[in-house]
Amino acid sequence: MPFLCLAHAAKLSRILTAALMLASITFCLAVSTHAQTETTLYNFAFGKNAPGSPPSGPVFDKAGNLYGVSTSGGLGYYGVIYKLTPVSGGWRESVIFNFGGGVGGGYPYATPIFDKAGNLYGTASVGGNLSTSACGPYGCGVVYKLSPTASGEWKQTVLYTFTGGKDGAAPTLGNLVFDKAGNLYGSNVGGANVTSQACSNTSGCGVIFQLSPVAGGKWNFNLLHTFSGGWDGVGPAFLTFNANGTLFGSAAGAWSGFELPSEPGLVFELTPTTSGPWKDSVIYSFGGSTDGGLPSGVIFDKAGNMYGTGADGGIMDNCWSGYGPMGCGVVFQLSPQSNGKWKETALYAFTDGSDGGQPDGGLVIDKGNLYGTTWGGGNPSSNGGNGGVVFELARNSDGTWTETVAHAFLGPDGAIPRSTLVADSTGNLYGTTVSGGTSGYGVVFELTP
Repeated sequence: MPFLCLAHAAKLSRILTAALMLASITFCLAVSTHAQTETTLYNFAFGKNAPGSPPSGPVFDKAGNLYGVSTSGGLGYYGVIYKLTPVSGGWRESVIFNFGGGVGGGYPYATPIFDKAGNLYGTASVGGNLSTSACGPYGCGVVYKLSPTASGEWKQTVLYTFTGGKDGAAPTLGNLVFDKAGNLYGSNVGGANVTSQACSNTSGCGVIFQLSPVAGGKWNFNLLHTFSGGWDGVGPAFLTFNANGTLFGSAAGAWSGFELPSEPGLVFELTPTTSGPWKDSVIYSFGGSTDGGLPSGVIFDKAGNMYGTGADGGIMDNCWSGYGPMGCGVVFQLSPQSNGKWKETALYAFTDGSDGGQPDGGLVIDKGNLYGTTWGGGNPSSNGGNGGVVFELARNSDGTWTETVAHAFLGPDGAIPRSTLVADSTGNLYGTTVSGGTSGYGVVFELTP
C-alpha cells in the first residue's frame, strides 16, 4: 500500500504530542525549585541561511563544539546540520550541511552521532529514491555520513537508501547507535508489514536494522526485526546497548484507529541469533495509568537498572485531551529480577504545574541524579505560560526520589524543550527548545549549577 513518508512522520509527531498529555503518580515526593543559571547560546530563525525549530538535542565533538539538526530552514528548506563553536563572549553558529530532499535526504529528526575518527552519522526521514512507489514523491529516507575535509567543508556520503519495503521507511524518531565492532543500528517508524491490519493506518509497523561496514567503504544492510503492531508494538525508537552488548529500545503500542495507539507502549530487548532476524523480547508493557505510557529511550546505571520517561500516564486527573484523561507522564525505573523479569517502578509523576509535564525526551544521568525535559508545565501563573522545564531527580537515602525544577522556560529564553540533554565534563547541561527565543523558532541553551 503506497504511502507518504512525510505525512507518516508528521502523524507520528502528532501522536506523540497528543499522547504526551499525561499526568503523574506521586510517591510522597517533594517538588521544589533548585534553579540553575540558564544561558541562551543560540536563537534559531527560519530562512535559507538559518535553521529553525530543532526537533532533537545537540551532541559534542572532542573539541567541545556542539552539533545538531533542524527540520526547517536551509537552502532547500529541507533542514540542515548546524554547528556551534565556542568563541570569546559566546558561541558562533554555522551550517555545515544543507539537505536538499533528493538523494541526500531531507527533514532530519534524530540527533546525529560521532565515530572515533570525527565523522558524523545520522538519518533523514525523507529523500533518497524519489521514484519508489512505496513512498510517493518524497522518498523513504536515508542513512548518511558526514566527513570533514581539509578545506573545512563536510562531505556527505549516503550509506543506505530505504525502499519502503522489507527494509522499512521514515527513520524519524529513533537514533543511531554503534556497537563495539563499528556496526550501526537504527529504527524506522514505517515500512514493512504494510498489509498488517494493526498498521494499515500508519503505513507499516517499522523495523530495527543494522548497517555493517565492508570493504570499499560500502555498508551491508541487515534486517534485525520487523514489528507486527501486536505484542511487539509499532514505531520503534531510541535504541541503546547495555554493558553486555544487548540492544534495548522502546515502541508504541498496537493501533486501534488513525490517531492513537490502543496500547501505551513497551520496552523491548533484541538479542542475536545464529542467523536471520534477532530475537525480540518485550521486557515491560506499560498500562497507561500509574505506571506511565508511551516511553522514550532508556539509559542504564552501573548496576544495570534502566531509567526512562513515559509521556503519558501517572496522575490521571490531570492533563486531559479530546480522548479523555491521559495523565502528565512519569519517570520510571526498570530493575532486573532474579527470575529474568524486570520490575517497573514509577519514580515520579508530573502534574503539569510548576513541576512540569509531558516528558518527551530521554534522560541523562550525572553523579547518580537524573535530568530531563518536559514540554509542558513550569510557570502556569506567569505571562509566559507553560513553557516547559528542565528537571532533576535525586535519590533520597530511603530509596525515594525528589524532583526539583532546574529551569522553567518563559518564552524569550525558549519554550517547549523536547530534547534529550547532553552534559559536558564539568556537569553543565545543554539542550534545545522547538519554539521561543528572539524569533520564536527555538534556542540552544546551557544550564550551569
